[in-house]
Amino acid sequence: MPSTEKPAIQITKMTSVAEIVKRCPTARRIFDKYGLKGCGGEYGPTEPLAFFAAVHKVNVEALVAELNAEMANPTPDKYVYQESLADYIYRRFFKAAILIMLSIGGLWGAVNLLQIALGANFLQVRLIPAIHAHAHAMIFGWVGLFVMGFAYQSFPRFKYVTLWRPDLANLTLVLMLVGIVSRGAAELLQPMPVGMGLGILAAATEFAAISLFVIIILKTARQSIEPHNPYEKFIFGALFWFLAQALLSDFFFFAKATAASPEEFIRRMALIDGPLRDMQLFGFATLIIAGVSQRFVPAVYSLGNPKHDRQTLIFWLINGSLVLAVASYVLLLTTGNMLFAAGLEFAYLLMVLWAVLLVMQLRIFSKTTEPDRSWKFIRAAYVWLLFAMAMLPFFMVYGVLTHQGFAHSYMGAHRHAFTVGFISLMILGVSARVVPILAGVDAKDVSALWGPFILLNVGCAGRVGLQILTDFLPRIAYPLVGLTGFVEVTALAWWGLELWHTMNLSKTHRAKLLGAPLPAPAK
Repeated sequence: MPSTEKPAIQITKMTSVAEIVKRCPTARRIFDKYGLKGCGGEYGPTEPLAFFAAVHKVNVEALVAELNAEMANPTPDKYVYQESLADYIYRRFFKAAILIMLSIGGLWGAVNLLQIALGANFLQVRLIPAIHAHAHAMIFGWVGLFVMGFAYQSFPRFKYVTLWRPDLANLTLVLMLVGIVSRGAAELLQPMPVGMGLGILAAATEFAAISLFVIIILKTARQSIEPHNPYEKFIFGALFWFLAQALLSDFFFFAKATAASPEEFIRRMALIDGPLRDMQLFGFATLIIAGVSQRFVPAVYSLGNPKHDRQTLIFWLINGSLVLAVASYVLLLTTGNMLFAAGLEFAYLLMVLWAVLLVMQLRIFSKTTEPDRSWKFIRAAYVWLLFAMAMLPFFMVYGVLTHQGFAHSYMGAHRHAFTVGFISLMILGVSARVVPILAGVDAKDVSALWGPFILLNVGCAGRVGLQILTDFLPRIAYPLVGLTGFVEVTALAWWGLELWHTMNLSKTHRAKLLGAPLPAPAK
């Protein structure tokens, strides 16, 4: 009678994780020890062992030997895979972020831009509440929820531990969604009592969610016996700025809502809006992207290590230039002393410096030996970063040349290049690489995403260029700039639907576990 046992195979570094786990389920314990923890569903991802070792910082030769030993003499105890909340919680955050982007985030922003174009003026006061509601949804909903979902999924695995209190992590999603929707309504209804009430609700729920998020990540980190890695200071710095910008965002809302006159409303907005956006973009978003990039990009795309490690210098340049820019801007507006204009210009030059150093640190323009559909997004994002930061030192010169005290069109173009060109392309690129792995889907079976890539870059370039041209050729630029937002939303919707579909392909056993008790939370 023929044997029903699967034939033994000799594992090499090119054998896929899924093939190993299918043939030897107890090998899953070894992978989990090094951070697999539910990635890829029941059998794990289809990527080769060498890729897993590179991403998880494991010696591939030692891992091959350990797995071959397990294949030869499997552990007697049967291994049964069960998916926990910590394994699939990221999907809830990613899907929520996509829904926000396609509704009160990106789509609403495109509608706002069309209204601006029809009015041929970027300074329409009546549109400010809707614009601020859109901006809040994009920072807290689009960027914030993606960051939180990715952190809950990846950070524990990078530290070889289990996420602390997944139930509280799930609660942060509910709190954030309540806060984002409440803040959007509050912006439109201020200063009416109902608007103030919704503003208070939004402030309380969002700050509670972000505080819990920070606590969960810190508690998770404390469980690990692994030494701290240099990239972690970027992560922890981003957590600080995430909290700080949330507080300033709440202060900004109530400062606007309690303004005694339209003139005071404009003065308060001018004083607070700039520092708030700098904290959100250069503090929270930049630090988290820089930290994740240094842990993720060189390993995933086999770029190798830089000749000179400048992580500490980059970290302090990002934080130092941000503090200098905020302080100089506030002092310039409140005193009128041009010495602070020089401080602001110096901060902008430092921002160009850290952007260049970060690209050099990551070796973004070196040749990758791991081509993937996501690489074009990552590389394009860093091109947009360099372009956006190169715009900053010319901001005040542009204002003088165009006879503007504050060049709104130019600064808006810079922020769009940064938020859509850099931040959004990074979100698209990282998720396009990570989600198929987490879902256990072969990268060869998913779309190359050329359509979203081309549309988003064309839309972003059109928006940036045409917004600046509104200062010179308004009759031509305004009608065209109003269309660019819908080009970008189309790109994001295309990508979002593909990502959603991939997440739904996850090969998991969650449905069988609905009646099972949740595992005890880690202490």
